[in-house]
Amino acid sequence: MSQGSPDIRQQVDDNRGAMKKLELLIPGLRGYRTKEDLRVSDEMLRNQVADRMDKAKTNLDLLRKQMAAGADFTNLTSVGSLIAQVQTLSGEIRHAAQGYAGWVAPIQVNEDKLNKLYEYDYSFVTAVFQLEASTGGLSYDSTNPGSVQVALGQLSKSIADIRQKWSLRLETIEGIAVQ
Repeated sequence: MSQGSPDIRQQVDDNRGAMKKLELLIPGLRGYRTKEDLRVSDEMLRNQVADRMDKAKTNLDLLRKQMAAGADFTNLTSVGSLIAQVQTLSGEIRHAAQGYAGWVAPIQVNEDKLNKLYEYDYSFVTAVFQLEASTGGLSYDSTNPGSVQVALGQLSKSIADIRQKWSLRLETIEGIAVQ
């Protein structure tokens, strides 16, 4: 989502094969193809975000190992809780329902909704990137075990913020968000 990164939607458009390009020309299939490509873009974005969450989890695992090696058992519970929260959220993001253009879909996901959602996701994705960066910079000082507690508190707030943004994203797509 950085300025140097291309829009995932454009990458999906650029990678259309001949069959998909033909579908865009046929009335009735054009809308389906466009919506399907947007869903693919959304899935790619969610997988990239979940990958970043998994990297943050790996960083927290390394911190937990450093604590255990330093015989600091007082902070292990806090780190373990953060690891569990990150892992759970990563799974929710990666495996979230995608919606489809069917006539009887419980949640109709149209092109406008997907585009709005994609634009909204900037703050969500940025928060995940910041979490990954924060966990990557963690260091543990076995001579001062309490020094890590401030960082753990900040990480807890960051994870809660990401969870809130994810929940708002789901509410938005389901059409139940309070405007």
